[in-house]
Amino acid sequence: MSETKVNDGEIANKRVALTPSTWADLSLLKAPGRSLGETVADLIAEHKLMQLERDLDVIRKDGRYIPWEEAKKELGL
Repeated sequence: MSETKVNDGEIANKRVALTPSTWADLSLLKAPGRSLGETVADLIAEHKLMQLERDLDVIRKDGRYIPWEEAKKELGL
């Protein structure tokens, strides 16, 4: 099992099964000097950002906004 350093200093000992084509695609995305684990982490961060942008687009199109103070009260913050 291979060990990979994670950002917070932990060591991850996990294996992920990939098809040969997925492995090749992931390898093409890997920047020089970066590990495949770092590349996957970058892809996850990019996906989260894209999802946030899609969610914000839906909110903008819907046009329903609640003032922050009102939202805090509703959420009990």
